[in-house]
Amino acid sequence: MNTIRLPGVVLLFISFYSSVAQIQLNELTVDRPGIAEAPFTVTPGMFQLETGIDYYKRTAGEIYFLPVSLFRTGLSRNTELRVSIRNLIDKTTTQKLKGISPITIGIKTHIIEQKGWIPETDILVDLIFPMGNSDLQPDRVGHDVLLLFQNNFSPKVAINYNVGVIWDGFVNEDLFTASMCFNYLPSDKLGFFIEYYNFIRTKETQEHGVDGGFTFLLHRMIQADLSAGISRISGNTNHFISSGISFRIE
Repeated sequence: MNTIRLPGVVLLFISFYSSVAQIQLNELTVDRPGIAEAPFTVTPGMFQLETGIDYYKRTAGEIYFLPVSLFRTGLSRNTELRVSIRNLIDKTTTQKLKGISPITIGIKTHIIEQKGWIPETDILVDLIFPMGNSDLQPDRVGHDVLLLFQNNFSPKVAINYNVGVIWDGFVNEDLFTASMCFNYLPSDKLGFFIEYYNFIRTKETQEHGVDGGFTFLLHRMIQADLSAGISRISGNTNHFISSGISFRIE
């Protein structure tokens, strides 16, 4: 692939002050559809599936994720297991690529609780494993390492921000990434966000973008989302749109 790797879609969501947030899906407890991750972990005994469809319009062509899925479950009070996989159609190369992308298995661990201006803090570590030997698969196991932060200003307003490195398996290189997202929840069911993000390989190879969208709680354990964004890479403009749904099982 001749593009910098983009995550499956964007939105970073935050944990609620009230106990309701711990038992109900809402924008604050789901890691889609944003770029940044939130310092919230699924508690033991809960299982969460977050899935969606992503469309990217790149200068060199189109990319589809049909679908992208993330499974999460709690291992302990502060740690969750995460498994992610994507079905990819890539039309940015001379020969169209189609199939399952590498599987990502990770651990998210909560390490610091918010106190004043000290943010909620988690660490997320992923290992990325090839699934066979097709052109969609990297040559070796990769990794992502991210620090996840969050500051709550009220039950309705918060910001999330991440910093770390992610792995581009198509060129076997690490990319620096940072993101910051403003979240606003006007009600228990509806949430909005707007976000800035970047992916940087070298001074000459960088991607900077903004995205935004909303989530809507269809049921206590079912949430829908819709988001869209725009980015710039080497002077070229790219677009994407994402729609998905998340479920929780207790």
